[in-house]
Amino acid sequence: MAVLETLDLYKDGATVVPGVLDAKMLAWLRGLCGDLLRKVDPAHRAAQRSTGSLIQMAEEPRFADLIALEGAITALERLGLSGARFSSGYLISKPPGGPPLFWHQDWWGWDHPISYERQPTQVFLMYYLVDTTPSNGCLRIIPGSHLRRTPVHDRLPSAHNQSLARVEDPDDPVYGSMPGEVAVAVKAGDLVVGDARLLHSAYANQSADERSLLTLWYHPAYMTQPEQLRARVASIMRREEVDTDPDGAAIGPFPDCWPADARTRIADVVAAYEGDAAPLPWNREPSPRLA
Repeated sequence: MAVLETLDLYKDGATVVPGVLDAKMLAWLRGLCGDLLRKVDPAHRAAQRSTGSLIQMAEEPRFADLIALEGAITALERLGLSGARFSSGYLISKPPGGPPLFWHQDWWGWDHPISYERQPTQVFLMYYLVDTTPSNGCLRIIPGSHLRRTPVHDRLPSAHNQSLARVEDPDDPVYGSMPGEVAVAVKAGDLVVGDARLLHSAYANQSADERSLLTLWYHPAYMTQPEQLRARVASIMRREEVDTDPDGAAIGPFPDCWPADARTRIADVVAAYEGDAAPLPWNREPSPRLA
């Protein structure tokens, strides 16, 4: 297992921005997420055993301050990802003894030529609420897999299927180590920015404590992206996409379901679309064109 001290977003597919959450924000988020996790139905955690939990941010208006966090928007701009718009987010928390997360990539627009360009079209912003290491379930990635096909691509089943989420076969190689994997260990409050096309996973949580993570999805240069793509992103943001909802729960339309003050705080960063283009077809399977 390798651990890289520095990662480049464009070359490796991910990078770490230290200390984006200050101590006050970090403490507040720990309290909020703790409250939400205490209310989680055990059946949900059984169904999401590999991730630990998938609590939609659309359920909780108090996440508005994180969605519109100035430090994160500034970090994206410095990475060459200006004009980013938010579409969705989750509280993902692996309990003590939680198994590894299966290997996967999260991009769904492989039918469009923009998927094969160097510039990311969708990025994840991950905030870990505790320090992470391989022993408590830190992120692991295969550097460069966002731009080139690897042997790992051919070994992966369809991402986010329910059998994988429940860990019906814990010996499936999709949970194990892969050639070229790198551990991304961070401090609580650091920001991990990654390309949605990147192959990634997480180690098992072998510690005695919960390992909580907030993942948010943003779309750089959103207003200049193809209309078909923007139509799809906006439908995801509004919770109109059943296939993006791991629980099949109807939450939304988002952000209309939020109070006015929360909607106002995120108004400048939500991925709206007013045109009449048909949404880009949903396709999570990387094409052989990914060379």
